[in-house]
Amino acid sequence: MKTTLELQKINSSFDEKLILENLHTLEHIWNVSVDKDLASVSFEYMTWADLELVRRELHELGYHTVNDTHRFDIT
Repeated sequence: MKTTLELQKINSSFDEKLILENLHTLEHIWNVSVDKDLASVSFEYMTWADLELVRRELHELGYHTVNDTHRFDIT
């Protein structure tokens, strides 16, 4: 499956290279691309757990997902 996550940078700069390097190391995540202008990350994945893993990795890098496409932040 393929998805795109919109990001909000928590820290100062948007580091496309760092995002690509970190997401390429994750198992079951491939075809990662970053759009710096739209502040988004697109990738293909296998399961819901993989989406959670990517979201956690992005958060650790200082990025917050601002779209609710995958209902991450349901309260």
